[in-house]
Amino acid sequence: MFTFDFLNARHGDSFLVRWGTKERVMLVDGGPSQVYETSLRERLSQLPPNGQGVPRIDVVCLSHVDDDHAVGLLKLLSGIQHARDDQEPDPFAVQKVWFNSVDELVDQQEEGLSASAQELVDRASADSGAVRASYNQGRAIRNVAAKLGLDGNPLFDGPLITGGEATLDQLHITVVAPDETALQELTERWLKARQLQDPSVITSSYTDGSIPNLSSIVLLLKHGGRTALLTGDARGDRILAGLRETGLLDGAGPLHVDLLKLPHHGSDRNVEGDFFEQVHADHYVISADGVKHHHPNEETLHMLVDSRDPDDEYTIHLTNQIDFADATLADLQNGRRFTVSVRPSADLAEVVAIGGQP
Repeated sequence: MFTFDFLNARHGDSFLVRWGTKERVMLVDGGPSQVYETSLRERLSQLPPNGQGVPRIDVVCLSHVDDDHAVGLLKLLSGIQHARDDQEPDPFAVQKVWFNSVDELVDQQEEGLSASAQELVDRASADSGAVRASYNQGRAIRNVAAKLGLDGNPLFDGPLITGGEATLDQLHITVVAPDETALQELTERWLKARQLQDPSVITSSYTDGSIPNLSSIVLLLKHGGRTALLTGDARGDRILAGLRETGLLDGAGPLHVDLLKLPHHGSDRNVEGDFFEQVHADHYVISADGVKHHHPNEETLHMLVDSRDPDDEYTIHLTNQIDFADATLADLQNGRRFTVSVRPSADLAEVVAIGGQP
C-alpha cells in the first residue's frame, strides 16, 4: 500500500502519506487556520492506534515555515504538550518531527548570522504580519518539538538539505531541496539586511514569498517501486537543480514519478514550462481552493497539459472544486486523454492510491 490523503486544506497544504502492510503514516504540513479543526484532527483520529490505543503518526514533516502550511502542525504538537502538562494521555502518538528552521539554515551558511540579525528580524516582525506570523510559528514549532523530545530531525541528524537520504520502515526518502544555491540566496538576503541595518530587506522578501519558498523542503519518496515527488512551495528551477544533483534527473529524458504534488498550489510564479517537461507523473495533485489566491493559475494548467502528448493518460487531482480551474481543464481535455478528479465535498480528503488499494 502506498496511498496519499490530500485534505481540504483551503489555500494551503496538508496531507497524509500511508504505506506498508502494517500501515505507517507521515503527515506533511497542517494547513492554515481552521484546517486542524475542520478536517485534519478528524482524519488523524481515524489512524491505526499504537499499543496504548492512541492514533500513531510516524513522522510529522513541515515543508517550510509559512502560515498556510504550519498552523495545523503547531496546533497538533501544542495539543500534545497541553495534554502532558495536564497529566493526560497524548491525543496522538507522534514519533518524529522533520522541520528546517530558517535560523538553522542561515547559520549553516554563515555561523552566528541568525543571532546577529535577530534585532532586525524582530523589527521586521513588528512591521509585517507575514514575518511575525512565520517567525512566531517557526519558533513555536521548534520549541514545542524540543519539549516533546522530537527535535533534531531524527534519521537526518540536522537540516534536511539536498542529498540527504533516509529509510523509514521501507519508505525511502531523498531530500531534493533546499539546495546550496537556494541556501546561499537565503543567506545573502539576511547578510544584506544586516549590512544595511534595514529590516525592510527581510520584510520585502517575505512579501514576495522568497524566504519561505527558498527554504521549502522537497522530498522524493519511494516505496514498493512507486515514487512521489512532494514539492512544498519550492521554485521549479531549484527542484530541477536538486533532482540533477541527486542523480534523479540525468538528461536521458524526463523523470517519471507516480505522483507529483504541484509546487505552491499551482502558482505560475514558481514554475515554467520546462519544469513539467522535465518531470512527468501519472497523478498530478493541486492543493488549493481558489479563494484567497488565484490558484491554480490557468497558465500553470496550460503548461502542465502542453508538456504531455495528447494520447498520454494521467489524472489531475484537485482538493476543491474551483470554477475557473474546472473551465480551463474542460477546455484542455479537448482531444486529450487525461482525466480530472475533484475531492467530493462530503469527503475529508482526495485519496490517491499509487501502490495498491487504500
